[in-house]
This record gives sequence, C-alpha cells and structure tokens, in this order.
Amino acid sequence: QSSYLRMRVHAALNKWQRRQFKYGDADCCQFIAFVVKELTGKDYAANFHYESEAQAEVLVGREGELVDFIGSILGEPSRELKDGDPCVVTAPIVGQVCGIKLKDKVVCLTNKGFAQIPDRYLISGWSV
Repeated sequence: QSSYLRMRVHAALNKWQRRQFKYGDADCCQFIAFVVKELTGKDYAANFHYESEAQAEVLVGREGELVDFIGSILGEPSRELKDGDPCVVTAPIVGQVCGIKLKDKVVCLTNKGFAQIPDRYLISGWSV
C-alpha cells in the first residue's frame, strides 16, 4: 500500500473539523462520505438529508442495518481493502459504526469523538 494514499487519508482526517457530533452533519456516515469525497471526488451523501437520530434510523432501517444501508449506496463489499476505504465495524457496546480503513484499524466517528477500532471487528468494507 502506498504511503501517498495513507498521507491523503491523514490529510482528509485533519481537514475534518472537530465539531460536536450531530446527526446529518457530523456523524459516522457523514464522516465516511467526507473522506471518500476528499479521496475520490464522489459525493455519496448528496441525496441523504436527515437531522436527528430518529430520522437517521428510519433511513438506515429501510435497508436493514447500517451495513445494509452503506451497501445499498456503495454496492458489493470488497475482499481487498486499502487505506481510505469505507467500512462498517461492530464495536463493543456501540454496535454497528462506519469508518475509514487505516492500516490495521478502522477510524470511526462516535458521539465521543474519533475511535480507532481494530479491524478484527470489521464486518464489511468497500473499495472506492
């Protein structure tokens, strides 16, 4: 894996302004959409508007769980993942959270800030 890609992922993480966790603005789905847009130029979140946890749950619930929702947008999951690829992990206590692959971790945005979840908790990921 290229160190250039890892640098670009770190640059995108640094560009994400630290702000209060808020559904529809600064949540795990908006976070991965931001990083993917920084890396690829594609805006996967443009058609999704929600402002509360309840609205987010309705949006996700139409597809099933979070992993199903992300899959409905990004398509088939990939076996080979590189730094910067969006993923869904099952985090202890929290449940399903999406984040960005970085080395052997998945960087996730939670309501307490960034969390680095070991990739052994990874349930799905998508090459972008």
